[in-house]
Amino acid sequence: MATEHTGEYGGVAQVEGDAAPDSAEAAPAMEFPGCDSIPMTWEDVWAYDGRIEYWDRASSTAQVLRDAGPVHESPPNVLSEILTRISQERGSRIRCYGAVYLMERDGAGRPRRVMVADQTIYLRPGRWKPSDPAIIRDEDPLPNVILEVDHTTDVRRNKLGLYESWGFPEVWVGTPDTPSPNRPRGLRPGLTIYRLDGGRFRVSAESRAFPGWPAARIHVSLNESHMSPRTLTDLTRVGRRLGGQEGTTPDDDPQIGRHRRQAHGTGLRAGRAEGVAAQRVLLGRLASRKFDPATAERLAAVLAGVDDPGRLAAIGGRIIDCDDGAALLAELS
Repeated sequence: MATEHTGEYGGVAQVEGDAAPDSAEAAPAMEFPGCDSIPMTWEDVWAYDGRIEYWDRASSTAQVLRDAGPVHESPPNVLSEILTRISQERGSRIRCYGAVYLMERDGAGRPRRVMVADQTIYLRPGRWKPSDPAIIRDEDPLPNVILEVDHTTDVRRNKLGLYESWGFPEVWVGTPDTPSPNRPRGLRPGLTIYRLDGGRFRVSAESRAFPGWPAARIHVSLNESHMSPRTLTDLTRVGRRLGGQEGTTPDDDPQIGRHRRQAHGTGLRAGRAEGVAAQRVLLGRLASRKFDPATAERLAAVLAGVDDPGRLAAIGGRIIDCDDGAALLAELS
């Protein structure tokens, strides 16, 4: 049987080398503020439309989130939006699977324990996709990052210790800036990054999965009402750094790459048009000096229909060589 202790975050932490504690052992050590304990079988859980935080077979009890309002649901959706921008800068997709089941099975293959995070992130979805209907412990690769939103809950007192014992590489725990009268005491707005190091979570000031992205800046990006220029700078920097690791650039993103190619083509066309216009003006001045204003004016009307820089250059040569303005106009008409 596994040796247990209550970790520094209040959840059940597994001693290195021990087997994972079973549900009967883990459940009494965990508290779920902000949740209602509801008796449920796995079939009930599968059919349930509400927001379940945790379930285990031994107690047939689900912890159901009491307040799943906009403040709780906004950060996972905002994170998905800003990770799309990072993926565009990197040049390859980052996949957010949302509140997917994180499942442990028993010896008979039945769901033994289920946790649900608020956002589940895979940096390289092209190499692997999770099983349906869940990410299975010891069968599927774990997400690179999961996000837990503690608006009226406190994951440190329950699931965080399990995330550690399961080996999740990085967990973000964010408390929104918007207050709630139902928020557990001691929770303050901010975002904490827990990175797995030697089998234990350690608080880190910066993400390992998204290098160069500090916890404080992630928190700001999840809580600002409009994406600020500084956040856009952060996302560009992090995306380019990830692209440098992968050997990709924004040109590898189908949408951004197409826009950049279109912009390049538009710029070339605009530059060419400006060059042709300047060439016409120069030829008009040359004709005015060599002939007279009336000839120059009539020549300008002719030049307005010429877009080929080579043709304009040839006309410039004729202006220099020709001594009769009327003859030149007749030649060009």
